Amino acid sequence: MTVDRVIEAVDARRDQIVEFLRDLLRIPSVWGDGPALTAAAEHLAGPLRAAGLAVDLPHSGTDGMPNLLARLKSGGGPDDALIFNGHMEVYPPSRSWTRDPFGGDVSGGRVYGVGVADMKAGTAAMTMAAWALASIGARPPRDVVVLAVPNHFEGGEGTRQAIRDGLRGAYAINCEPSDLRVLTGQRGIAYVNVDVRGRAAHTTALDIGVNAVARAAEVVREVLAMPITDAAGRELPDRKICNVAQIAGGVAHNLVPEHCRITFDVRFPPDQTQDDVLRDIRGAVGRALDELEEFPVEVALEATCLRNPRSSLRIPEGERLLADVAAAHERVCGGPASFDSHPAWPDTPIFWESGIKAVTYGPGSMDCYWDDESVVVEDYLTAVKTYAVAALTLGLDT
Repeated sequence: MTVDRVIEAVDARRDQIVEFLRDLLRIPSVWGDGPALTAAAEHLAGPLRAAGLAVDLPHSGTDGMPNLLARLKSGGGPDDALIFNGHMEVYPPSRSWTRDPFGGDVSGGRVYGVGVADMKAGTAAMTMAAWALASIGARPPRDVVVLAVPNHFEGGEGTRQAIRDGLRGAYAINCEPSDLRVLTGQRGIAYVNVDVRGRAAHTTALDIGVNAVARAAEVVREVLAMPITDAAGRELPDRKICNVAQIAGGVAHNLVPEHCRITFDVRFPPDQTQDDVLRDIRGAVGRALDELEEFPVEVALEATCLRNPRSSLRIPEGERLLADVAAAHERVCGGPASFDSHPAWPDTPIFWESGIKAVTYGPGSMDCYWDDESVVVEDYLTAVKTYAVAALTLGLDT
């Protein structure tokens, strides 16, 4: 059977497939670095081109860094394709790494590198799955598309651009880290800027000044303590994820600051929307501060959340796509898949909003970013095989 052949092909080429990931990790494709991200796209394109896929590096929506778009044709229509989706950019490494963050080291059965979990292992795995299918001459029941973007951190801009440019399909598998669990949903993101105002004065004239930083501190306390509510104002039982991500205020060490901006990173559950988050935070501001008429506070979404809203997602119960990806995982691993929901934000909702059924499944921890980030090598190889099996079996009665 073709399924067995592709699993055997991945096993036979495991060293080559691992080395492909290590080489990707050695490309310092930090968010915003156009030349490095272009090099990453070319790295992904190489084996796909060699295996006969149609490969393009189209505009990603961000100048100077292309998408990678490849298609393994099956003879089916473009609207019936299976899309594998991942991103190439990584966050800058912290200063606390104990090894080269761009070294691609392998030690103790793990491969190390900044962004290996988020999400170069998943992006390499989907690429190698398509390459393996083409290498053995497999003919999947539908076209297999590989879409790797350089600007996921801009609200999935590359994925949105590909869809704006006409990419269609029946299914998508987003390859973000899920600990090899099949994800039934995810949280949304609201980056919320809170601009607090006061009155400037000299430190020796505190009776004249109104300290915007001190007022902002009261807002922070109230926002961190507030409950989260749905559109009807009902308190939700979900764990609140709210990070005080940035604070900026004051112009000199001897002046009372007249302005302070706080940026909150809120990860809201499926029963909330961005509007609900804004309402909760505005309510917290009202409880925290007086004199709002004289010293108004502005609560607004960060610009990319307006341009590219990061919606939450709950996949409908009983959706067959979940069962089919779980079955592919079980075919590879010999045991049943686990299910979960992502606390971060893969591009998966973008596909649902475009009429394409989508699920997240990938190697690596959902913690996404940590010092000495690593992925278990066998989990990476499991993802390669699971993606290839899913391409052969998704939506079929077997």
